Amino acid sequence: MRKFRITVEGTAYDVTVEELDEGGSAPAPAAAPAAPPPAAAQPVPSRATPAPSTTASAPTPQQPPAGGSGPGDVVSPLAGTVQKVDVSLGESVTEGQTVVTLEAMKMLTTVVAPRPGSVKEIRVQAGSSVQEGQVLVVLG
Repeated sequence: MRKFRITVEGTAYDVTVEELDEGGSAPAPAAAPAAPPPAAAQPVPSRATPAPSTTASAPTPQQPPAGGSGPGDVVSPLAGTVQKVDVSLGESVTEGQTVVTLEAMKMLTTVVAPRPGSVKEIRVQAGSSVQEGQVLVVLG
């Protein structure tokens, strides 16, 4: 057993590593499930804003930008670039009608009206970058 201290993004972790095959002559034992690290090895966040994860673990849900959305707001389901605004100011739309087309990772995504109404505001234009949860169009 060997002990190491590893620092990741400014947070120090004390770890113990077991050398399974020191001389190469003895076969390694069957893999056993790893036990969770002791409580002392868990870091205590020292920042108010957590650093983004660089591992391939489950994604963390993103919060919509400040301001929220109202009942007539059509919001972006993902981060991307506005390919096309499919409606014009004052136009009447039906539920399910495409209002904006987004491009993300070379794929097009249509954003549809969640309810019927008329277009009161268009908050984006073709070429705009948008974030998940950002208001694209306001229906009245």
